[in-house]
Amino acid sequence: MSLVVDNVADYLANNSIGTVGTNIFVGEQPPTPANCVTVLETGGLLPPIDIPSKKPTFQILIRNTNYSTGRTLLDTIRTLLHNKYGVTLAAGGNFFHSINAISEGGHIGKDDAGNDEFSINFQAYVR
Repeated sequence: MSLVVDNVADYLANNSIGTVGTNIFVGEQPPTPANCVTVLETGGLLPPIDIPSKKPTFQILIRNTNYSTGRTLLDTIRTLLHNKYGVTLAAGGNFFHSINAISEGGHIGKDDAGNDEFSINFQAYVR
């Protein structure tokens, strides 16, 4: 089973959000570039014991020098990922029974450089 966060990052790249390794990152948000999206594992829920599947959760962090641009990107990413059922996000990736936002997401403040930061969390059910 491939990593859910890698599948999500590839899906965002395939939907013109950015480029993995350039402004889409997995596992850690680097100090640069100022405008970027990061996909982080956040644990998950206990999977069913009778079905070979997992219920991971993940977080999308968005950092942008412009509040409106960052907010629009948050809304775009929520639309891309929320209420997805029976999909494979990336070639050779996991089959997602479902992906749903846990909350609306929103602005979480500014970083030390004054860039606006946004966060949204999702829950997935994969096999």
